[in-house]
Order: sequence, then structure tokens, then C-alpha cells
Amino acid sequence: MTIPETQQLDDRDAPLFGDNFLETLEYLHIIARKILSGQLKAERRSRQKGVSVEFADHRPYAPGDDFRFIDWNVFFRTEQLFLKLFEEEEDLHIYLLLDCSGSSDFGMPYKFHFLRRMAAAIGYLGLAGLDRVYVIPFKDSLPQTAAGMLQVRSKGKVFRLLNFLEGLKPEGETNLNACMKTFSGSKVKRGLAVLLSDLYDTNGAITALNTLRYQKFDTFVVHCVSPQEAEPALLGDLRLLDCENDRFRDITVTEGMLRKYRETFQGYCSSVEQFCRSKAIGYVRCRTDQAFQDVVIQMLRREKFLQ
Repeated sequence: MTIPETQQLDDRDAPLFGDNFLETLEYLHIIARKILSGQLKAERRSRQKGVSVEFADHRPYAPGDDFRFIDWNVFFRTEQLFLKLFEEEEDLHIYLLLDCSGSSDFGMPYKFHFLRRMAAAIGYLGLAGLDRVYVIPFKDSLPQTAAGMLQVRSKGKVFRLLNFLEGLKPEGETNLNACMKTFSGSKVKRGLAVLLSDLYDTNGAITALNTLRYQKFDTFVVHCVSPQEAEPALLGDLRLLDCENDRFRDITVTEGMLRKYRETFQGYCSSVEQFCRSKAIGYVRCRTDQAFQDVVIQMLRREKFLQ
């Protein structure tokens, strides 16, 4: 008996992080170091003023200021006392906003596996670069307690990252806009916000992305879809069930309807991508039948992720 291809690709019950997963993460780290020419992201400059070797600006001297930071060259030219201000170097804060709604509980290969593996890979690159990595799962709202999120720093915490991701379950409806509004309005340090999602929301994704952008987060979108969503092969009388709200609809699918669906699907994906490109938001669209490590390398090389 020949096993259908879709069954061969069904990895829902497969281990999320197999025996060679850590080796794959370390390989990605080596690739990232080469692409970034050895520049660890902990060397990224913040906008805060502090004491460092990187000059930022001047300000007038005030009584009580440290004489060591007076710019004497400026004084000899202007006979005015000015202090040197420097950029403060600090670790980057990377926020992995992971979609755990019911629509990710779909696909062959399994979409929720793919999203979590991508989160693990991006998180590992951050940890290896001495950055602070946060995993914030969301559905129609953000977790109500700190226990529902994760904050880690250093490569030694990679198993905490993997265990946390492994314990997440997809369910419920999506409210991208409300979640991104709550997140960006919270008192977190600005940094890199990586949205990992299928972007299925009845209100679309544009408002949510604008919320992150307006609140001064560096934003990157990992848009994940399954082959069955991109190229469905359903025909005939069907009952379609919404996996987020359990509503169903009886329809008859024809070749013409499939063509219209594909046009609408591609149109939506293209509109999100075009918006991201126009607003300098990083964007990569991936299908679950791609190797997740290939997507990460594409992000590093073509999309200039973490640069």
C-alpha cells in the first residue's frame, strides 16, 4: 500500500527537539557569526547616554560634573566648558512573540512545531550573543502572570528555553492587535520584537505591526503557513470547521473557488510583505515543508536579521 505524501509529512507526534537539535542550533550560531563578521549583538549600542568608548554628543558643563569628561579641545576653541557624552553599550533585548492560538494547531508538517523550532533557533542565537531573550506566548491576550512567559540570558539557559517551548499548547482565538498593544504598552525596554505567527486574524495584521513600530521596537515578522493552506487540494461537498472558534460552514468547493482562494491567500500574504518592506519591518514567509534552519539562514543572509 502506498502511503499518501501528506501522511509522510505528518510530524505532529514527532519529538519537537530531536537528538541532533542542539547540533543544528550550534551550526546556525557558527553561520551567524560568519555572516555578522564576529560582531556579537551584545555590542549593539543603546540610545542611552553613559560611560563608554563611543562618543555620542556634548552638553554644557554644570557644577558638580566630573572634570574627567570635559572636552578641553572644545574649551580651547570656544572658552566654554562642555562634557563629552558617550553611548552606553548594553545587551540587546529580544522578544519572541509566539502565536499559540488554535490556527497554529494545523498542517503537515505541523505548523506549531515549526513555529517553536524557529523560536528556539532565534532564541539560541540571542543567548549565544549574550543578549536577553524573552518568550511571550499569546492568543487572544498575553499571559497574566510572569510564569506564563520566559526570560533567559546566556547559552547555559538553552534547556530552559527548549523546555518552556515544549510545554506550550495551541488553542483559542487570535487577537493580534490587542496582544501587540498590551505588549508595546508595557514597561519593557525597547529592543527587537520578533513576531512568529501565521497572521490569521479577522482584523488582519497591519494594525498590530504598526503598534510595534510606533512604540520604537525593531520589528521582524516570521510568517509561517502550511502547504495545505497555501495550495489546498479540496474539492466537493465539505464542512469546514474554524479551529479557533469551532464554527463551521457547509460549502461546495469547485475548481473556480480554489482558484479564487489561492488568489485571495496570495494577495493577503503579499499585502503584509509589501507593508513590511515599505516600513522597514523585517519579513520572511516560510512554509512548514521547508527546513527551519534554511529559513534562519535566509533571515541572516537575505533579510539581514540581527544586523
